[in-house]
Amino acid sequence: MRRLAITCALLLAACGADPAPPPLAGLDLAPCAGWTGGVPDTEQRLMRAAAAERAGRLCANAKLVAVGEGAGSRE
Repeated sequence: MRRLAITCALLLAACGADPAPPPLAGLDLAPCAGWTGGVPDTEQRLMRAAAAERAGRLCANAKLVAVGEGAGSRE
């Protein structure tokens, strides 16, 4: 009976909070690509530049959110 009580206590102790998120060093902190061309001189290039900048900003914002979540869980 004593072994059963000890086993149950150990199983209950193992049920805890979720493990910590990966450390910030594990995140991809490489810069996000944006528009690398020159000043757009046509409407088509302007649309491509706008799309590239939007993709780069979304990538950067996603990384900032991940960093904020990682820092917020340590407090």
